[in-house]
Amino acid sequence: MIIDCTERTDLPPEWVGMIDDPDLRIPALKGALSADPSLPERLLSLQVTDSTRPYGRRVLLEGENLEIMLASWTRGVPCAPHDHGGSLGVVRVLQGRAHHKIYRVGAPGLEIVREEIAEAGQLLVCGKDMVHSMGDDGADQPLVTLHMYTGPVPYMVVYDTLQEQTLKVDGGCGAWVPASNSDLLLKRYEGILPVHEVL
Repeated sequence: MIIDCTERTDLPPEWVGMIDDPDLRIPALKGALSADPSLPERLLSLQVTDSTRPYGRRVLLEGENLEIMLASWTRGVPCAPHDHGGSLGVVRVLQGRAHHKIYRVGAPGLEIVREEIAEAGQLLVCGKDMVHSMGDDGADQPLVTLHMYTGPVPYMVVYDTLQEQTLKVDGGCGAWVPASNSDLLLKRYEGILPVHEVL
């Protein structure tokens, strides 16, 4: 089990206990993210920004059954459409406003099936097979989100919409197109393929 910066953040003890729970589901994740109203104030100091990417990524807790990650979003740079390697997830908007898109993958490619705006305090649910993207929707404060996933994300499928390619990337990559020589790029496929065709 890796616990990063627990002493400094005073993360809720329930979160640490959840790392050992192999049966985590969406209701437990939603409950954990909703329970503490002082959470945003405590976590905002841990932001890691990266203007070269859609968001700066900081893993707060990681174990066999749970990953918790803080994302600090770059204005005007949404992430690439992606899945989460079969993990379930819940995202809490800590600050700003998120523009969330959910896609269907098929001929002729990616189709947006739903768009939603989430304000600070709201939760977004990420199903096992869901392909989605997010970005800062231009509120007064920059977007910061807190993500909980069941189990560490082993890999992700990321869609390069400019090159019309499907990429299998390491779970530590983030939801963007890595450099072609990156060790995080595990496999590249021509065309936009459904997640189940990417092995």
